[in-house]
Order: sequence, then structure tokens, then C-alpha cells
Amino acid sequence: MSGPAEGAVRVYATRWLVQAAAPAAIPVITAFTLLLIPLAVLAAPEASRPAASSACSTGGTGATVAGVDLDAVQMGQAQTIAHVAAGRGLGPYAATVALATAYQESRIQMLANDGSSPELTAEQAAVTATSLQYTHDGLGSDHDSVNTFQQRWIAGWGTVAQLMDPVYAAEAFYARLVEVPNWQTVPLTRAAQAVQVSAAGGAYARWEPLARELTAMLWPAAQAAAVDPFGAAPGVCPGLPAAAGSWVRPSSGTVTSGYGPRWGTLHAGVDLAGPRGAPVYAASGGTVIRAACTSVFCDRDGNLGLGGYGNLVELDHGGGVTTRYAHLSGYTVTPGQQVPAGALLGFQGSTGNSTGVHLHFEVRLDGAPVDPVPWLADRGVDLDAPDAG
Repeated sequence: MSGPAEGAVRVYATRWLVQAAAPAAIPVITAFTLLLIPLAVLAAPEASRPAASSACSTGGTGATVAGVDLDAVQMGQAQTIAHVAAGRGLGPYAATVALATAYQESRIQMLANDGSSPELTAEQAAVTATSLQYTHDGLGSDHDSVNTFQQRWIAGWGTVAQLMDPVYAAEAFYARLVEVPNWQTVPLTRAAQAVQVSAAGGAYARWEPLARELTAMLWPAAQAAAVDPFGAAPGVCPGLPAAAGSWVRPSSGTVTSGYGPRWGTLHAGVDLAGPRGAPVYAASGGTVIRAACTSVFCDRDGNLGLGGYGNLVELDHGGGVTTRYAHLSGYTVTPGQQVPAGALLGFQGSTGNSTGVHLHFEVRLDGAPVDPVPWLADRGVDLDAPDAG
């Protein structure tokens, strides 16, 4: 697949990506992008208690599937794999084959490789070890294998940079799967082995019940993403109960970077670092004036070289007051929609000019930013509370 079709599939995938790797930095750091860089967000601990309704977010949230406990990282990577299958129009069986394969190979984790395998030459080891430069969930050392499917750059799966992109990894798996004769009807383990050519080819069958149940959980969101790929996500979480005219905390998490000067520019909002996939709510009732991807891409996590807010929702509350909700993994509203206080707007992510999962929240008066902490404190909302989830 190439050209516009391939680009569309990449957009379809993973608003809920967990630690997805951006394969290359885009050199567009400007004073504007510096406003959005979350300070020390990677080091911030996740909230010990999730926000109301956070357990119902799609992907990015831990779950027990067929008796197997999967954490948020694994669920987010699984959602990526399902989204790519739906975006390519392959159907749920393709996702089931891929998920069983990924669980066998990596426990559905994006694995880097330190190049320590004795099977590699010094040059091959050095190339393999470059995988450590990319966002990863863990470390492997099997030959030159990397990523969720343990694909090998020496075997022609792609460059290390490409293979450390979860969307590319899934696309590469499916590109070979569809070349397997009768792949839709052959037993799962045979289809997986035809793609992987593994020394333990029969092992994939063990995870078929897990993969089938996981596919059933993730497929509705994957299909929704394929229909409307540009950042939109199904409204799978209920809103927060809030009185008309009131203000509420926009999401769970810890304040990791406040409003004010940062490296000679203004950080125009406050960063709340909560669990990936945590719901983001309307701080007060208003009209959606923007719900869009504002960066070059929003189908995976961003980086410091990427400009823009990523997936952004902006609300107009009247009287010159607007609020912005940035770096979302996905949003659930559309421009022109009227929303009450506490309405679900989307989910915490790390799209755009971001280095970790958080919500960048702004309050603006007649277009000029103001400090959200005292603004909300005057309205009964304490963002500095230890955990207001």
C-alpha cells in the first residue's frame, strides 16, 4: 500500500497509542511549540486513583482478557494493531491473528533491542541498538528482532526506525499476512507462522482465545476510527454530573507544569499528567469551536520536534471565555456542538508537541491566556489537590 491510501491507514490507527514511537523528529521547534512542552511530565507518577469513569476509556486502560491481565501499555498497543486492521479493511480475523502473534512474540509490547545477541556482528549489533533511541515498552535481545512482532531489519522487514513505529509494525505484519493463501480460513497458528517463520510456530495457537476476546473488545472502536479517522473517538465514557453554569476539574492527574514563563516563552496553560486514556471533561458548559488534529500527525504520540497541540478541543463559554484541551489521544465532540459542564470531550494522550501523557489545559479571556489554577480556584476547583480523580 502506498500514497494516499497508506496515509489514510496511518491516520486510522491509534488515537489511544501507548508509548508509540514517532520515527523521526520534525525540525519545527518554534516559540509557539515551546508553549506546549510539558515540564518533567515523563517523571510524574500516574495518579494512584483514576478519574471518574476512566476505566471505560478505549485502549490505554488495563483489562483482564481471557484470564490474562493486560496493563495499559499492552492494551494501547493492542488497540493500534486492531486499528490498522480495520483501516486496511481486513476484518476482525486479521486482528485476531496479529494479536495472538504479538502476545506470543512480545506480550504485546514495543520492545527495543540492545544488540547483545552473540549472533550479530559488531556492525549489526550497533544498528540494532539504535532501537533504544525510540520510545519502547521494554527490552529484548533476540537476534536483531524489535517491536511488538519481533520483526528483523536484517530480514528485510524495514529499517530500525520504521520497525520502532507501532503503526508501521502492524502494517508490515498485515502486508505479509494477506499474501498467505486462504489466510482468512486457515487455522490461526498456520497463518501466523506463515508470516513469522518462527522456530516455535505452533505456539501461536495457545493465545487464540485471548486474541479473539481482545479483538471483540477493541473492534468497535477500530471500526469507528476507520470511518472517521481524523482524531475522532467514540464516546465510550459517561460525562461527569455537574450543575449548569458550574466549573469542574477537566481531568485526573497531577499538575506537572504550571502557567508562566518557560525558557523565555510563556507556557500558556497548565499540564495535568494522568493515566493514558483518562477521560477529559468540559470544565464548563459551552460550544465546541474546534475539535481537530493541529499537528502534522495525531495517529501516534508526538515529540519535541513536532509543532502544534496535537488533537485539540476548544470550547467557547460565552463572555469572551474559552478553554483549550490539548494533546488528546482522541476527541468525542464536533465543532458547533453544545456541551454541558462535565461532558466527555476526549482522552488524555501525548499527541503533538509533547513528551508524555498529559492534558494541557488553557483558559483564555478575549483570546489572551490566563492562569487556569486561580481561575478555577475562584470557581471552586482546586487543580493542586493531590488527586481529584
